[in-house]
Amino acid sequence: MNIDSPVTVLLVDDDSLIRAGLGAILGSDQRICIVGEAENGHRAIELSQRLDPAVILMDIRMPQLDGLSAMESILDQKPDAKVMILTTFGDESYIDRALSGGAAGFMLKSSGPDELISAVLAVAEGAAALSPRIAQRVIEKVRNLDSSGQSDAQTLVRKLTAREHDVLALVGASLTNSEIAGRLFLTEATVKGHMTSIMLKINARNRVDAALIAYRAGIVDA
Repeated sequence: MNIDSPVTVLLVDDDSLIRAGLGAILGSDQRICIVGEAENGHRAIELSQRLDPAVILMDIRMPQLDGLSAMESILDQKPDAKVMILTTFGDESYIDRALSGGAAGFMLKSSGPDELISAVLAVAEGAAALSPRIAQRVIEKVRNLDSSGQSDAQTLVRKLTAREHDVLALVGASLTNSEIAGRLFLTEATVKGHMTSIMLKINARNRVDAALIAYRAGIVDA
């Protein structure tokens, strides 16, 4: 990450103390710059349009408009926006709605400072970011899919070239583009090109969606 161009972040949480704490944690890293704060979903939509942050760190339960509804509105207007959910509540219904709705990550507020910083930087680079507890629940749910769900994912994956298959497997393992490039001895630009093709072929909305398809298809080493 180029420290001359820090990752811009919009903090969205109805609790001013939590916003202050998050600002202190993330602002302590020179690779991150907090560009705005919002106390509800309506304000988040407004600031996301005006500030165009690289990452929107979004709480779920907020007055006036909840975080998931705000996320959906933001992504309707700008599909490539990166919204990372940060919440106390790891309810399965929230996880499902967030990930199916296009969230780039889902982190719990119990995450440590280093884990949170790493997640923001990973999402900015295009990787998926899930708290370990959330990732485990998602993986368990994928493993419990019926055969038709697995078959559908395998059909999508068969559209890929051998190299795209390798890239998608590493996306499922939560590697960033630069990490994939190093692992496969490719340039980062080449990996980005493969990712564009992969997303189109498997009809994935974002990196998290692609990772879930990789898990469903059984191409990620557990």
